[in-house]
Amino acid sequence: MTSTKNHFATNLLQLQNRIKRDSSSYKDEFSQTYLNYESTLQAYLMKPAKQNKQLADLALFLSHVSHCFPDELKQYPQQLIDILKRYATVLNPDMRLTFCKCLMLLRSKNLIEPKPLFEIFFVLIKSQDKQLRKNLFEFMLNDVKKIKTKQKNYKLCSQVQQYVFTLTKENHPLVAKYSLNLLIDLYKKQIWNDAKTVNVISQCCFSKITKVLALALQFFAGKDVEKEAESESESEDEKTTQQVLLGLRVGKKTKSRKKRTDRALKSINKDKKKKKKNDGLPHFSALNLIYDPQDFAEKLFKLVETTNEGFEIKISILELISRLIGIHQLFLNNFHHFLIRFLNPHQREVTKILWFSAISSHELTPPDTVEPTLMAIANNFITERNSTEVIAVGLNAIREICDRCPLAMQEDLLGDLVQYKTYKDKAVSSAAKSLIQLFREKNPQMLHRKMRGKPTEESITEGAKIRQYGEFDAKSYIPGAEIIDLDNQEKKETEKTIKIEESDDEEGGEWVESESEDEKPKKRKHSEDDEDESSEGEWVDVSSDGEDDVDNSEQDQTKLMSLAEKEERAQKISTERILTQEEFKKIKIEQMKKKITDKNFDKKSKNRTIKIDSDLDEDEERLKNNGLVPLSSITYINKKKAHDKESRMARVKEGREGRDKFGHRFKDSRLGKTNKEKLKTKSFQMLRPKLNKKHKRSFKEKQVN
Repeated sequence: MTSTKNHFATNLLQLQNRIKRDSSSYKDEFSQTYLNYESTLQAYLMKPAKQNKQLADLALFLSHVSHCFPDELKQYPQQLIDILKRYATVLNPDMRLTFCKCLMLLRSKNLIEPKPLFEIFFVLIKSQDKQLRKNLFEFMLNDVKKIKTKQKNYKLCSQVQQYVFTLTKENHPLVAKYSLNLLIDLYKKQIWNDAKTVNVISQCCFSKITKVLALALQFFAGKDVEKEAESESESEDEKTTQQVLLGLRVGKKTKSRKKRTDRALKSINKDKKKKKKNDGLPHFSALNLIYDPQDFAEKLFKLVETTNEGFEIKISILELISRLIGIHQLFLNNFHHFLIRFLNPHQREVTKILWFSAISSHELTPPDTVEPTLMAIANNFITERNSTEVIAVGLNAIREICDRCPLAMQEDLLGDLVQYKTYKDKAVSSAAKSLIQLFREKNPQMLHRKMRGKPTEESITEGAKIRQYGEFDAKSYIPGAEIIDLDNQEKKETEKTIKIEESDDEEGGEWVESESEDEKPKKRKHSEDDEDESSEGEWVDVSSDGEDDVDNSEQDQTKLMSLAEKEERAQKISTERILTQEEFKKIKIEQMKKKITDKNFDKKSKNRTIKIDSDLDEDEERLKNNGLVPLSSITYINKKKAHDKESRMARVKEGREGRDKFGHRFKDSRLGKTNKEKLKTKSFQMLRPKLNKKHKRSFKEKQVN
């Protein structure tokens, strides 16, 4: 018996395994080990700066078996917390990390509450140990996630959340930074994604610690709507599904392997169903959850005027202010005047400042406040002394500002700007033409008569109504809904579902879907136009030759209708039925077609095929930016590429970099050999029939002979 005790004293892992299996049988061995731990700990606390491997092993052993002897180890967690509080700065780094791991093990067994654990961990974050800080932060992040998602203890989660909120106001930079980092990461993982969390982060924008201020501004400037954690997990699930299915194909097929594969696929499908449920919940941008955006923007504007921080911090504050103004349509009249001092081509980050002036303009912005900004851009950017890129960027900025606030443009200034449509450089002329196209839609009366273009269907219906300041055109119907045929749709719906009641069937009546004649799949004629469409993938043919006669008759009927009849029909369709996604897409394409279709356009003519790019990258960027103008719309320059020999050769050489030499074979044993090399190793008997053949001489050999 004595020999086994001595054996367990030296081999703690074996004793740990035995205790987990049968704790009551090894209670004496445990008590002896616990006495050994207490005596070793008292000796170690005399010199805490040194490392003691024996104490580290004993502490980890007690943490692993703590759930087996809860009464004996009742004071053990508090003892570790007291040691870390008292000797936090003096302890050996390895021993300090070991004690923290012991507390993490105790927390995983639910033997310690999270709040006292977080308190000691944030005390240890002040230490100059980077690895320790990283481990503590990851554990706290995963622990909060576990409390919210798995345990679903919302009361405990709110207590921890309130404690972390108070830590963001700490004067210590590391504590404030890591607490803010914790809030941001938990918001992105959709754990703490409520308005209270966002408003606590917003208060960090006024912190005196530069790193905390920069981190809070970066959070609001980022794309926080996207769920990064879910996108990563989705890619991982796809990989595991492929691996499971491929793993079953290779090797011997047995019943046990098939069962394991089915279990793995079931778990993957279960996770996907959970994600689909979570996708149904609304996800709001952080800027939409701020309690008082007007007060928040005014405080930020006061901060940017008085702060002594660097230029990068000022740019981040200006970006946040402009986003707030654009999303919530706020009134901050001095903001545009403040931006005018930075509107200079040689200014650092000038394209971003132009972007700020564009997204901070909206329909309710007074035109008098935006008009000086337009004049400053025109005087500083759109002049002959500047380069063509500067002129094009200035015209793009004016176009985006006028798109959101068209009343700010003066007729004399517009007349000067549109003259650049005949400029020798393509980038400038394209930007000027885009400005002309904008005012053809917004206010064609400001343009000269020859620049107004041909009247389109949209300009007849909506172009005549020029909205004044503060006027809003609210419609009680969906514009463009008149193109949907209501009678045919009702017939299709009645033919589509047929209720069959069977008395013999135990399950009762079921709904059976039957295909009508209109919905049967038809063979598609192969043509060159179809090949082009399939290769591009994103073009939508609005009216092609392959359309049904029913659709053509519908379009002819809608063309012959008056404006009042169109509105009446759209009102009827919008109120009487629910539109599908395909119908919304059809309406969108029809509305886009109205912008480019002439009012006298004959739909029966040969040249009636109109193609519209329905999947624009710019629309996706606007959705990600809460409907704001993307930066690329200002910086984009339609410039003709150089086609001289030097530029072409430079592009060819760039493509050759990092590429293997043409025709060169690596001297690698894994690669095959050429036919000449194979001939050297072949036996003569294999080559004899080829050599005996009568070779036909070429014309050149005959001439030589």
